[in-house]
Amino acid sequence: MKLHITETALKSIDTGAAAKLTVFYQEQKGFAVVITSKGTMTYSIVYRDAHGKQRQEKLASVESLSCNAARALAKTRLQEIAEIRGDKSVLRRSSCPSFDQYFFDSFLPQIKNESRSYETHASLYRNHIQEAFGHRRLNDVDGQDVIAFHTHLRNKPIANGRWAARAGETLSEGTVKRVLILLRHICNAAIRDKRINLKENPTHALKLTTVRKVKGRFLTSQQLQRLLRAANESHNGSLSDIIRVMASTGLRRDNVLGMRWSWFDATRGTLTVPESEDKAKKGFVIHLAGSVQDLLSTLHLNAEGPWVFPNPKTAKPFVSCRAAWVTACQSAGLPGLRMHDLRHTFASMMLDNGADIVDVQQALAHTQLKTTAVYLHLTEARKRMHANATVNATGLFA
Repeated sequence: MKLHITETALKSIDTGAAAKLTVFYQEQKGFAVVITSKGTMTYSIVYRDAHGKQRQEKLASVESLSCNAARALAKTRLQEIAEIRGDKSVLRRSSCPSFDQYFFDSFLPQIKNESRSYETHASLYRNHIQEAFGHRRLNDVDGQDVIAFHTHLRNKPIANGRWAARAGETLSEGTVKRVLILLRHICNAAIRDKRINLKENPTHALKLTTVRKVKGRFLTSQQLQRLLRAANESHNGSLSDIIRVMASTGLRRDNVLGMRWSWFDATRGTLTVPESEDKAKKGFVIHLAGSVQDLLSTLHLNAEGPWVFPNPKTAKPFVSCRAAWVTACQSAGLPGLRMHDLRHTFASMMLDNGADIVDVQQALAHTQLKTTAVYLHLTEARKRMHANATVNATGLFA
């Protein structure tokens, strides 16, 4: 008899007239529960010795050990037996690296070369994945382990309960999904690595649905004008031009503040962000509007260094312009506005003015179209809101 063994499933078994019943776990070869006619249940392993003779070994009573713990114990014991008798297939499996070994020796160095998500991946792994799977081999983790890990994450206190201000709060849904996506990414990378004998991704036991949400605000043209007027009065003489470039190109803050004249091609009207400065580590080229080209060309005439927006005190790029930015936002009646919201505003306005979603993806240098597609929902909601307001104004459905 085969069964997906759980405490609940075992309680529902009817042995009938059988003097003894062996229930094998359908997802793990060799692991079983032996049930006597008196109802006594014992976790056991069933295997063949070096001479091919079938053997059975008791592990523990069902009352004294959980199913998950018994399954892990059975896996370890079966591996020990296989190694003793020289089972080459199991020996190959046991040579698979641990999660810690693979993550720090192979996965993380590769990510460091390909993406700026290096620090985020390292933090998520150390804070969440390492404690659960770090010491375990890649091929020793199965779907049930991942499901149990998912449940653990959903109930895990923020910062493991160390922050008094967040006492009683658990990890957000977004954080849980990011951790699980990273775990899936690690396993997929290991499967592609021909040096590692990993055939299946255990995270496929979970259906991961990622719902992207844009955090921040979308400005109207009137709000942008107010912000620009406030920036013109700022002690930072470059702030208004920085805002113009950000809101007219959709570039990230760091790309604008760290912009070099070598990126700007006045003849072609383009700006080339190199791989080293691109979040995706691929580099990209954007085509500039005529007014942005004129602005940069004018600034270039008086430029004295390699930077487009140098800090006059240090002759190096601004780090964040935070003080000047916050003051301008408050003066414009836009407290709490982030510089990144200018990027969101640019994307939204592109779509509102008839741009294709692929054009917006290229303008924002998104590597995946689904990242850009989130703006479609926002513009649809805005159009629906305007449609409702127009119909209400007619009074036809009052």
